[in-house]
Amino acid sequence: MGGLPSTLVMLLLVSSMISGCMSEPTNTDSEEENPLDENPNFDTPFSVHCIEFDDLERCWLLLVPAIVNESSTVPLVVDIHGGGDDMYQQRWTSDFANLSMEQGFIVAYPQGYNDLWNQGDGVLPGADQDDVGFILKMVEKIQNNHSIDSSRIYVTGWSNGCGMTHRLAVQSSDVFAAAGCMSMYQFAEVATGYTPIPFMEVHGILDEIVHYGSAAFAGVILGIPGTGLEQGAIQNLEQWANLNGCQGVMPEIIVVEDDYDIRGYTDCENETQVMLMTLFFAAHNPYEHDDPVAQPGRGWANPTGVPTSTIVWEFVSQFSKVD
Repeated sequence: MGGLPSTLVMLLLVSSMISGCMSEPTNTDSEEENPLDENPNFDTPFSVHCIEFDDLERCWLLLVPAIVNESSTVPLVVDIHGGGDDMYQQRWTSDFANLSMEQGFIVAYPQGYNDLWNQGDGVLPGADQDDVGFILKMVEKIQNNHSIDSSRIYVTGWSNGCGMTHRLAVQSSDVFAAAGCMSMYQFAEVATGYTPIPFMEVHGILDEIVHYGSAAFAGVILGIPGTGLEQGAIQNLEQWANLNGCQGVMPEIIVVEDDYDIRGYTDCENETQVMLMTLFFAAHNPYEHDDPVAQPGRGWANPTGVPTSTIVWEFVSQFSKVD
């Protein structure tokens, strides 16, 4: 981690405490790519794939569930880990692996360079690599090797990975049908060719790192310029509403439960929607987990067990890219 500011190191340590220990992979691959070492004692539908991109080895973990029938096309979900985590941890942290094996879609977990994502040029110290280019190349490789429905490619992620999700949504809106992510706001420059796509952000009111009401604290820790009191979950929702040309002077209340609500805009350009899911009792890690005892120390901060991955999947999967 040498060369990174001490404040960033502090954040990564916090993120590591939240996320827990690294899991061991199993790896298979095609002839044209370079797999990591195989673990013959860990038989799962996951495989690791690597390419050289911008003179760096860039890898991803791929889940192709046994129920996937590749005689027809299936959706692809790109699930992006948080800063200081890795692709193996994201496999366990989010619930998209279980969802994919139940519902039959493919999941790709890309690996950030030095476990970080460039969520906006000049935004995060120590992360200046072309992550948009890498992830788009990864998607292209997966499409070449599997029967992917190009109209149903989605992106999600957590924390720094959510920041990367925002960036992909505003800079590669021609590729992704919809996006939904956890615990970070939009800081990337919007591409001139951006066309509205559906977006949902999930945020815990008790988030201790990227505060619900203001990103100012995260700005200090991350060294993100210009993150003051004006940037929080509600402001992020309004920013997306403006991007997508949504109608209405204030968001609609879509769902109200004891431990969360969903509000947003349903009348937007390109028949898109923009949503904010607010978790009343959750902190920075909003994911549901069935058995936290099995993975001690992973910092589950969604005490009422709201199934956030399922809700994000139900939101994004209703949309398809229209040519």
